[in-house]
Amino acid sequence: MNAMNRIGALSGVAYVLLINIGVAVVGEDAGGAASPGQRILDEQQRIALNPWTGVALALIILALLAFMMFVGYLCWRLRTAGWLAATALIGGTTAMLASLISLALIITVYVLRDNMSPELARALIALDGAGHMVQLLTLGVYVLFASAGALVTRTLGRALSWGGMVIGAISILVLAASGLPANDESLFPWPFLLVMLWMTVISLRLTFARNRDTAPITVPATAG
Repeated sequence: MNAMNRIGALSGVAYVLLINIGVAVVGEDAGGAASPGQRILDEQQRIALNPWTGVALALIILALLAFMMFVGYLCWRLRTAGWLAATALIGGTTAMLASLISLALIITVYVLRDNMSPELARALIALDGAGHMVQLLTLGVYVLFASAGALVTRTLGRALSWGGMVIGAISILVLAASGLPANDESLFPWPFLLVMLWMTVISLRLTFARNRDTAPITVPATAG
């Protein structure tokens, strides 16, 4: 396992760290008595006054880049798993597209905060939340089939492979069983935390895995 491969493996941990640091730098809304839409616009104003907002956005963009790298690296490692690896790649790719659309919605509300009605702001943020909820399907497919491919190819241990399959299945089943949410405040599903935990653990496992001796065995020549 060379240095470039270790960078690919470490990108999973980089994604989890960067996305959480970026969100922490921006901070969270303390709430208020205004309408939900107006609270969203007030939150955008607070973010605009935060001197670290540009840094936070940069960290989030780098986090998405790291996620792309990890999806590509892991599916490359699992390429001999055939359609399992291909399905994992589709799941990871569509999850990334959903994240990019989510970021675009948030940037739209931020840029147009001075000229946007509270109702439209709430609708766009609710659309972002619903997208995150539906993203459970794509992330669940990615984790489930990547773990199944890792089990087939013995890329990970049996415990990590089966654990990932359980987490992926839980993500899909939670979305299927949740139905329509009661309100826009329940759109952040908790299985995202399990997915991030899975990515962190297997990223570290692959990063610090020992090199395997793949040199061919030399057979001494015998006298004819």
